Amino acid sequence: MLTVDAPVRGVRDRECREGMPLPHGVRALHWPQATPSSDTSGLCAGLANAAPTWADVAWLQSRTRLPILLKGITHPQDALQAARLQVAGVIVSNHGGRTLDTLPDTAQLLAPIAAALRGQKPTASQPMNILVDGGIRRGTDIFKALALGADAVLLGRPALFGLAHAGAQGVAHVLRLLRDEFEMSLALCGCANVKDIHLNHVVALEHLRR
Repeated sequence: MLTVDAPVRGVRDRECREGMPLPHGVRALHWPQATPSSDTSGLCAGLANAAPTWADVAWLQSRTRLPILLKGITHPQDALQAARLQVAGVIVSNHGGRTLDTLPDTAQLLAPIAAALRGQKPTASQPMNILVDGGIRRGTDIFKALALGADAVLLGRPALFGLAHAGAQGVAHVLRLLRDEFEMSLALCGCANVKDIHLNHVVALEHLRR
């Protein structure tokens, strides 16, 4: 999984106010201690110069046989470019709204991306997977994500909440609740199985306000 849309940190005011320095003796092994750089020109003191490009994605593909998924895809054109490179999948994500202010939520971003990818002639033996990350809190959210075009959803905070409350049993309980809610959503929407879920099962809120 390669995050492609966050070359620098977002403006997170609450994190800055709280301040969370790492404890003494603790450091991130994948992030060496920063050293002074002579090149501080450009955006964000030159950090943006190291932003990943499509050429980097192609290079990574040449160096591994593992399937590659690109996280942070928010525009249909980027999804189509990912399809041309034949990556294993894209993950529609706005990083919980904590990176770029005012970016639309994943429910708004997902349908146009799915429509663009589904409308393309397959360029690989396997179709590209579309995953969505962010905002999944109930089984109904899973149902809506699949209706909007996702093949699967990713869970973050719900699992962490369960872990913090009751460890592994808490995570298992959260997953069971989500499964039960999802199955009830299927039944109440007249779907005998996941393949019966369709875009017609969801309605945009702006249509309800008219």
